Amino acid sequence: MNLLRDAPRWIFFATLAFAPWAYGGTTATSIETINWLLLATLLLWAAELIVCRRKPQFPTAILFIALVLLVVGGWMSLNAMSIYDPMFQTFAPISNVAPRAPGSIDYAISVAWMIRAALLFGVILFVTDLSQDNGWLLRLWQAIGFVAGSIALLGLLQKATGAGMIFWEEPPGEKLTTFFATYYYHANAGAFLNLVWPLTAGLAVRAFSSGAAGPGVRATWLIIFMLNMAAIAANTSRMAQFIAIGCFLAICWQLGPPLIRRLSRVERSIALAGAVVILLTLFALGQAVHLEQPLTRWAHLSENFPRDARWLASRVAFDAMHNVGVFGFGPGTFRAVFPMFNNAAHQPAPGSWRFLHEDYLQTLLEWGWVGSALWVLLIFGGIAEAVRNLRKEKSFRRSQRAEVRGQVKTIGGRREWTPRRRMILPLVIIALASVLVHALVDFPLQIMSIQLYVATYLGLCWGSGDWKGERLK
Repeated sequence: MNLLRDAPRWIFFATLAFAPWAYGGTTATSIETINWLLLATLLLWAAELIVCRRKPQFPTAILFIALVLLVVGGWMSLNAMSIYDPMFQTFAPISNVAPRAPGSIDYAISVAWMIRAALLFGVILFVTDLSQDNGWLLRLWQAIGFVAGSIALLGLLQKATGAGMIFWEEPPGEKLTTFFATYYYHANAGAFLNLVWPLTAGLAVRAFSSGAAGPGVRATWLIIFMLNMAAIAANTSRMAQFIAIGCFLAICWQLGPPLIRRLSRVERSIALAGAVVILLTLFALGQAVHLEQPLTRWAHLSENFPRDARWLASRVAFDAMHNVGVFGFGPGTFRAVFPMFNNAAHQPAPGSWRFLHEDYLQTLLEWGWVGSALWVLLIFGGIAEAVRNLRKEKSFRRSQRAEVRGQVKTIGGRREWTPRRRMILPLVIIALASVLVHALVDFPLQIMSIQLYVATYLGLCWGSGDWKGERLK
């Protein structure tokens, strides 16, 4: 039974590691492989639930929202009106179920996107259930931390060696500066790093504040945290760096006061000296990885900002809003519908656009007003649920704490959260906020690896309402 329970969880952890390393899930092959891994995870999880006769733990609200989104997107795909030919930018009509009802403008793209969406909804439910186990929650946290460290290390090595392309890729004819680690586009790499480094900060703080952690564990998580900070600084995405500063301040506000209260005066002096050493180390590391490249981009911000073509593309998309309708043009169809509006625009955006550098406008184009409202409920509702549960737990601990040595803290049949739950949830909220802000000027929510991690974090947020205290082993 343990093997049947553990197998889907380890496969899921392997998927979390594979997704960012497989070009961030931006190639057709990597997306297909991730889909198969997630399908294997969900099928084995379903088998475990059936064999063990165990009822999964997740709130009814998340299941309802996911099912309605699947119905809306599934209908738009099933009732698709055409298939888009990108070479000639034309739509080939196809027969559909209800010609007068709403339907996607591209059958193939929408079907592929809905397969991915169904798997990601399954991930949210799977993680919601997994997070109820205190031990597996920690393993998930640590798995994310190790993946974060590996991606950051690869990016720093590329910067330090002056690589012209991802190490195992053939460099193009001219020098390419928009890649980082395994991501072809540095902003996507920056968005991913901002999703994961807050959790590495939590692991480092947890290692130093826990008496059970040995020197090796402390050194490991401190190094991984430093690698992630250096990677953010070395990455040339200005928006990612700006958001990282906000995340850092939020994390200091969240974790700083409790940590300082635990330290004695001598320990505080040691911690301050350690912080200075860390800053000097990061500075030295920045010199080695050519930190002058992102600094140069910041120096040219004022002259490049007004000429950025993404603003023209966003204006074209905004002008197309009155044609969106209730259900939009179909899941994933931005690349098919945007050329039509761009060619007809008074001031078209130059070049071809696979994604709009504004995830919210792209979602409105593809899903319409109803579908977009459901996505808001899914994502922002999950964050709101996490914030509500976190405040409820803090209020509970302040007003009714009762400590019993060697036993779980219990009052009136209710248990306090374990320290790892109290620490990870605020970090998850901060990480999700980072990618949602980044989505205003880029397209991180269209990238498979980032979608996978966002779904994982949403599972933690939605699942936090059922978290209970456990005896720490």
